[in-house]
Amino acid sequence: MPIAEDFKSIYTKNWEIYFSQCDPTGKMKLSEMANLFQLTASEHAIKGGLGFFDLQEFNQSWVMNRLRIEIDELPSWTDFVDVKTWIEVLKGAKSIRDFTIEKNGKKLIGASSLWAVFNTEKRRPDILQIDSSHIERFPDLKPTEVENSILNIDFEPTEVIQYKVQFSDLDIVKHANNTKYLDWCLNTIDPEIILKHRIKAIDMNFLKELSLHDKIEIQKLETKNLIQFKVVNQEKVNFVCRLELR
Repeated sequence: MPIAEDFKSIYTKNWEIYFSQCDPTGKMKLSEMANLFQLTASEHAIKGGLGFFDLQEFNQSWVMNRLRIEIDELPSWTDFVDVKTWIEVLKGAKSIRDFTIEKNGKKLIGASSLWAVFNTEKRRPDILQIDSSHIERFPDLKPTEVENSILNIDFEPTEVIQYKVQFSDLDIVKHANNTKYLDWCLNTIDPEIILKHRIKAIDMNFLKELSLHDKIEIQKLETKNLIQFKVVNQEKVNFVCRLELR
């Protein structure tokens, strides 16, 4: 698709928070928050001529590799929030894309993500084949206090949960969607941690894709103010997550 006439390098999308996106406290679910980032990033990419169908002409797609979210406050049911997104870095096969969620001009959440161009035929990273020179980069505009980073995978879990990837976990690229990994992990923790909104930061690394019927282990290590997860398939780590608690 051509570049939209109203394309801007910093994109803002206003979203209404619906009851289906909220937990029993009326606050937005953490996986739904992550999904808002995906949806807003997709809209911005489409307007900039770098959307899914643009990349598919070269058998490519964007896939998220890392995401850090820092939470001051979660939106509530019926809230209208602005999700802002912009690019820090876009070069070769990788892009750093940032986000904020704001309500009435107040920042509630900041997030920093690393994306890779993925060849959907070869199932491996690829070099972006579309010119992106029209997109301004903002290397000094940081949404989080800590940048997204590579997480430690060398920890011994104290609990292991078995799971098999379901059809409902899949997305348009035919692998488990990013938000599903987070849901799998959150389903293993004490619900009171979520209901009392004790999670102040989430780090995620997406290392290898998972497909329908893959059998996985969700390995968990829980300490006082930190919960770590590994999702393992055939002795290989596919996903790592860390929750920082208040």
